[in-house]
Amino acid sequence: MKTSVEVIIHPVCLRFSYHNNEIVYMFASNPEQQLDEMEKLMGVETDQGPIFDSNVGFLPVASTILIRGEKNILVDPGNHHIGFYSMLKRALNSKNLTYEDIDIIVTTHTHADHAAAIVHFRDKPWVIGEGEFKDFEAIEGKEIVEAKKKMMGDITEIRGDGETEIMKDVIALKTPGHTSGHISLIVNSEDKKVLIAGDQTMTRSEYINRTFSRWYPKQNLLDLNKSLDKVQKYKPDLVIPGHDRPFCP
Repeated sequence: MKTSVEVIIHPVCLRFSYHNNEIVYMFASNPEQQLDEMEKLMGVETDQGPIFDSNVGFLPVASTILIRGEKNILVDPGNHHIGFYSMLKRALNSKNLTYEDIDIIVTTHTHADHAAAIVHFRDKPWVIGEGEFKDFEAIEGKEIVEAKKKMMGDITEIRGDGETEIMKDVIALKTPGHTSGHISLIVNSEDKKVLIAGDQTMTRSEYINRTFSRWYPKQNLLDLNKSLDKVQKYKPDLVIPGHDRPFCP
């Protein structure tokens, strides 16, 4: 069976802030505006402290990708709202699939916009990068992470600097930087080589110009550039970023 790759939910992002006893929402269609540029509009600077204390929040929808081949792989099932309000179910139904038809869940990393909806795939095998659970616990707490691990099926942690085959035509690579255990996928589809980048490449500009977010510490930036070197050696025909539309580099 030929392997295919398709984005079944495209990314978008809302920004919000607390002002005069209300949460004020803002939206921009351009992914660069959604990230750092909207923060600048809101007057938020990196020297004001950690981003989580800066009175700027975001409700992002990340790229959710379906790989069909020997098995059905769902990459980054998405945030809580995508799952809770059955949007993910509708996206799969549009491809004549149900939750039960998914064989493997892959999360490029465990940030909520990419991974919160895994709770709808109980007992399914879960592929994740080694070291990612440590970052996960720092955000959500050990008890919550352990509960999510128990509800899933067999967990495969991607280790080392080499390639790990997930199924025929699909390999996983460690690509740290955005998080310490981040992974990306290379898929040899029926007509092209596809990089499913996750947030190793959040936007087209990050891939082409290496204009990473201003919030990254120095070590993260070093890791991001090293990871980008790694995936670019595969010379993908199509790149699917975590928070931008697919593009041909």
